[in-house]
Amino acid sequence: RDTAGQERYQTITKQYYRRAQGIFLVYDISSERSYQHIVKWVSDVDEYAPDGVQKILIGNKADEEHKRQVPKEQGLQVS
Repeated sequence: RDTAGQERYQTITKQYYRRAQGIFLVYDISSERSYQHIVKWVSDVDEYAPDGVQKILIGNKADEEHKRQVPKEQGLQVS
């Protein structure tokens, strides 16, 4: 399910983690704030999802490279 990271869905998203086989985490490369939210979501995934769940991090808005605030190397640090 896509909740677009909205806080009002936070309680139900924890239920979705339990049976997840894979999770896409998407952030806006032109927004440091967007990336900082990923750190929180990864923490939730690590806490509520099954061990070994596949996580895929996606840097969105790559067509706006000139507005990039999150370096590629920073995105690679999320685990």
